[in-house]
Amino acid sequence: METAQELANNLLILTVYLIVVVLVFNRAFKSLEGLVIFETETDSLNKQLEEKNLNDLINIKFSFAQSYKLDELKFLSLTIENKSKESFIEIDWKQCFISDFSKRIRQAVRSIPGTPTPDVAQSSKIPPGQKIEEKISDEDISASLFDPKKLQEAAQKEDDFFLQFPLKISEPGKDARSCNLRCTFIAKVLPWQRAFVLALKP
Repeated sequence: METAQELANNLLILTVYLIVVVLVFNRAFKSLEGLVIFETETDSLNKQLEEKNLNDLINIKFSFAQSYKLDELKFLSLTIENKSKESFIEIDWKQCFISDFSKRIRQAVRSIPGTPTPDVAQSSKIPPGQKIEEKISDEDISASLFDPKKLQEAAQKEDDFFLQFPLKISEPGKDARSCNLRCTFIAKVLPWQRAFVLALKP
């Protein structure tokens, strides 16, 4: 009799435990609903660098968080490194544009910490062996880059948008050359595998 009672008690404890676990995971996953991620189309970018003979001169990197709420993305984190030993690289921000998911473009600007007004007037010059780190937004730097509803629709379809900016390269003994780079990004719904990992974090 005691063994049967112990078995019943253990079964009850296990049942309660499983119910609690299910409730916790359900609540965690609900908190992750509506999260999106962004990926850089690195193959396209690398192809452009190769076609424009920039592989040995420049390194471009974009950084994104693990996930975003639909109204959370306000800027793109961009790092540009001048890998050369003699060449100078210049970026004219007045000719920098960012698109929406319908490919309509708008002026892109640098968001400067501590400054409420975006910077579109100045250009950036990167000396040999140096790099710059910029936060790129549109002219409404206080708002999210995309309408939350449109971003959600785009993420479900894995649509893309792009950032386009011009480079001017000055090399010793050569005429300065200019080119445009278009960096493309894909919006996606947060995969359930990654959502599962995030749900387990305290």
